Amino acid sequence: MICGTHNLTDRQTDRQSNIELLRIIAMIMIAFHHFACHGNFDWQSVGTTIPHLWYNFIVMGGKIGVDIFILISGYFLINSNGSVFNFKRILKFWGQVFFYSIGIYIVFCAVGVSDFGIKSLIKSLFPITFSSWWFASTYFVLYIIHPFLNMLLRRLDRKLYQSLLVMLVILWSVIPTFTTSSYQGNSLLWFVTLYAIAGYARLYGFNNNYTSKHYFAFWAIISVLTYASSAIFTFMGERWSIFSTHSTYFYGQEKVTVLLISLTLFMAFATLKMNYHKWINILASATFGVYLIHDNGIVRPFLWVDVFKNAQYQDSLFLIPYSILVVAIVYIACTMIDLIRKQIFEKPYMLLVNKYADTVLKPFSKICDFFRNIVFG
Repeated sequence: MICGTHNLTDRQTDRQSNIELLRIIAMIMIAFHHFACHGNFDWQSVGTTIPHLWYNFIVMGGKIGVDIFILISGYFLINSNGSVFNFKRILKFWGQVFFYSIGIYIVFCAVGVSDFGIKSLIKSLFPITFSSWWFASTYFVLYIIHPFLNMLLRRLDRKLYQSLLVMLVILWSVIPTFTTSSYQGNSLLWFVTLYAIAGYARLYGFNNNYTSKHYFAFWAIISVLTYASSAIFTFMGERWSIFSTHSTYFYGQEKVTVLLISLTLFMAFATLKMNYHKWINILASATFGVYLIHDNGIVRPFLWVDVFKNAQYQDSLFLIPYSILVVAIVYIACTMIDLIRKQIFEKPYMLLVNKYADTVLKPFSKICDFFRNIVFG
């Protein structure tokens, strides 16, 4: 989730600081979510406590953050023009994912935290293929197909576009929310749905009478109601266990509640008037790196279980300030690492990509044309 998405389409100086600030907030919510989900907590034997309710609160932001990142992508990429496959930008994205996949693997094997193995090495060499990060792999496919989505969406008139959105939301949000069935949905189809929603917001907008204040109010109301459902289920779970096991049911990324929270928060920032702030944009450029580092499959248990031992404060009120402190440390450290990576590794890498990519990929294009002619004539 989560991802430095429209840094694939815009130069840093061109980015809107209001959206960049939202990107930072979304990644912080995701980091809190990971603190909760991967912290080895066990609430089955614990009654309703303040730490338990805090857990329910911080875990809520994870899928909201994911949805927001895709909404940001759709909002900016819907108007992108150029070649169908921009290999340089694809290689930039791939390069960052590959760097952290193989880099983290080598470091953790070297210090003895992880065991070396041929299978694990191969998976580290092909992180997108083997979905080392589910979000990165899903987003990679979305980015590849987004030019075709743009061709489809921009050719629809306003009413047809609205009909498409209604159909997509019913199929992959309303039905899953009220029936528990995914209805043949998956992460990619959901990302396409979010992309289409954000694309509509950019092309046509929603109700012009709504200002940023209105959207913030909508976001606050829906968020409180969604969290209240979790708290109520938790209390009811003390008597009926089925409620406790589904206390975060409405937190799913495709649930109507999370969709509305994500969309209203996104629109609140999209309509927010804010001046350009250099440091906000710089920090936001590292959000994808923050995700790739702290949610790496090797780093994840080491960080939340071995180093910070999140679950040790499960029964303590100290869990609240501790989680804030830990997430702040992790976020700042990962941001610094990624900003350093950009300067030391990404700059020379992109110089090579910009210089040689077209030459290297020319034979590949010819091979594709050859098979295209054989199949399609």
